[in-house]
Amino acid sequence: MSKKTLTFIVMTILIGIASCSEDDITPSADNRLVQFPQGNNSYDAEILQIYEHYGTQMLYRFNDAMFRWQITDRLGYVSRPADESCVAAAVKFVKDNCFSFYREDSLKAYLPYRFYLAGDLGRLFEYSGLDAAGNNVSVKDTIWHVAAANGYANLCFGLASPRLATLSDDSLRLAKGELNAAVLANAIGQGNIQVPAAFTKEMVGNVNWYNYIGSYNTYGLLEYIDAKTITPAQDFAIFLKYLIAYPSEVFEEKFTTKAFDTSGRIARKAVIVRNWMLSEYGIDLETMARTAVVR
Repeated sequence: MSKKTLTFIVMTILIGIASCSEDDITPSADNRLVQFPQGNNSYDAEILQIYEHYGTQMLYRFNDAMFRWQITDRLGYVSRPADESCVAAAVKFVKDNCFSFYREDSLKAYLPYRFYLAGDLGRLFEYSGLDAAGNNVSVKDTIWHVAAANGYANLCFGLASPRLATLSDDSLRLAKGELNAAVLANAIGQGNIQVPAAFTKEMVGNVNWYNYIGSYNTYGLLEYIDAKTITPAQDFAIFLKYLIAYPSEVFEEKFTTKAFDTSGRIARKAVIVRNWMLSEYGIDLETMARTAVVR
């Protein structure tokens, strides 16, 4: 290759690079950027007050891609749009059955920047292993009607829909428990609440999980979760959900009988969670459970 030819190639490359405008290398728009507040309804003024008090933006207009955005893109939930005629009721439920339980400074620390109000919230479920008959199975599904969940720097309440007005008393209790547990799980994830060592010690290790299906309670778990990957923080949040949903006598009747809690771990973990939250953070789970749900 002659020197003239080489010089021509180099100059062509340099000209090509120089011709790239700033617009050519600008990344696509960030779909997390939204106008706030999102409307001029009466509840938008209330949502703005919440932001001014606690620093969290309640959003009811968003798409699922925006809701699911996170660094790892592995958020285990999907959402459906809010019914805007039900946003006011959803905001009221959140304030009356969640925000009212905490000091303002605590709530500021516990809440994420984004608080989504969805018409429905679904948990992505995936299981690969053995069923009760010992057969290999692989199951993928979406479990809808989840009341609330926390994700990457966000939280979602999934009852901004007419369904909120139709829930039974027990379902309302569970919705209250799930909502508060999501807020507290976010606080755990941000390091504002710690999981006590005593609770972690009750986690089961080195178990033969082939016999796991149908016996999760034997290992001190309140819900069926992938026991191979469950963390103390996840387990702790599930206990928060049910201890906030049910007063102690109802919780014990449901979960700590000898027939259900065969190892006694559920009863021991429940005591640890109640005592820890009250002594360390001033959060009385029993009082929360005994407070009637406000529709």
